[in-house]
Amino acid sequence: MKLTWKERIFSLKEVNSTHRQLCVLGVRIKLRRNMQLHPRFAALPIEPHKIFFANVLTGYCCNPRYVLEELLRRHHGYELVWMVDRHILNYWDDLPRGVRLVMWGTEEALRECATAAVWVVNGWQLRFARLGVVKRPGQTYIQLWHGSLGFKKLVWKAAYPNRKTLRLFRHDIRQIDYIITNSDWEEQVFREAFGQNPRLCRLGHARNDIFFLPKNEQDSVRRKVYERLGVPTQTHLLLYAPTWREDGSCPKISRAEWQGIRQALTKRFGGEWTIAARWHPAHSEFLRYGLLQGEASAIVNASNYTDIQELLVASDAVLSDYSSCILDFLFTGRPGFLMVPDHDRYTSLRKLYYPLRESPFPVSSDCRRLIESILSFDSTEYAERVRRFLQQKGCMEDGHAAARAADFVEQLISSPSKSLPS
Repeated sequence: MKLTWKERIFSLKEVNSTHRQLCVLGVRIKLRRNMQLHPRFAALPIEPHKIFFANVLTGYCCNPRYVLEELLRRHHGYELVWMVDRHILNYWDDLPRGVRLVMWGTEEALRECATAAVWVVNGWQLRFARLGVVKRPGQTYIQLWHGSLGFKKLVWKAAYPNRKTLRLFRHDIRQIDYIITNSDWEEQVFREAFGQNPRLCRLGHARNDIFFLPKNEQDSVRRKVYERLGVPTQTHLLLYAPTWREDGSCPKISRAEWQGIRQALTKRFGGEWTIAARWHPAHSEFLRYGLLQGEASAIVNASNYTDIQELLVASDAVLSDYSSCILDFLFTGRPGFLMVPDHDRYTSLRKLYYPLRESPFPVSSDCRRLIESILSFDSTEYAERVRRFLQQKGCMEDGHAAARAADFVEQLISSPSKSLPS
């Protein structure tokens, strides 16, 4: 191909995920990217029984937590490493013994990641790529993801990241070996998003096993949540869990509106109700504080409770907008509601995989309509809509996903060279 005069003087070409080639006046210079693994890590041997766990957001929670705990229960002597963050004091009491903790961003964390035989994570590892960690031969990268059956399109399909971020996305996708799924629908989404290279394994999502626990164990989780939040044991709990928006905003509900919501819940379902607000980990502390000002007596701040699955188990109803957490809540069979005052703006920016009204949840554009939806809630119709929705999505959750995932990891460790079934 004929080069332009500008390209003859200067050009920058992508060579691979770790190198670029700069050409100045015909002189070719190979540039190492910042994602190139530092030699002192690349020279270290991979430890065949070490498994590295990371939660992409914050806290000890989501799919990696429940896979790790299943492996711990088996007492097979694996070296289990969990990466903690600066919010560690919020979840210190939940961290189990028998797991080595490393702090995100430290050299120790990079070393553990670089020498583990298996990575078990639930989201993009872009930050690791920026710091110089690249998967090496002999390592296996298992992607569990952090949402299922969700409304929102995966971020690089919804937004238009800059070239550097897009390059990091592509680099991370090329590294993934296996993606864990829970449904026909999710496999279609992941295949479109990730391409043909990572293998899809329908094992179910370990974090959803909690909804299939025996009643006495779920009651134990509920007592734990109520105690930590300081919620009276005789009240019912409404969890308000809005998602994060790219512009950092969040709809504000006034104190009077919260009062109207509580009264509607009492009238329709009976009992006294407490509202717990749990903002997305990406929401700024400033935003969380601003949304709580003036409503301290109306709602409890549950944002520091890092495992939202436990909050869902303890909740008698959930109010959300576009968050996939409410789709996990389906497995409880309890009432869920959507309120989306910014629907047109949000969907023009982020895009959805399917309209909100295709879900089982009543959808409202403001508090007045939300209150009407609560008062007219039909439990029988809702249960049928939940059943049909899960059937249409081809969902296979049954409470044994963590066991299947642990079996999968053990197969990888015992027979790393074998092709595993999907």
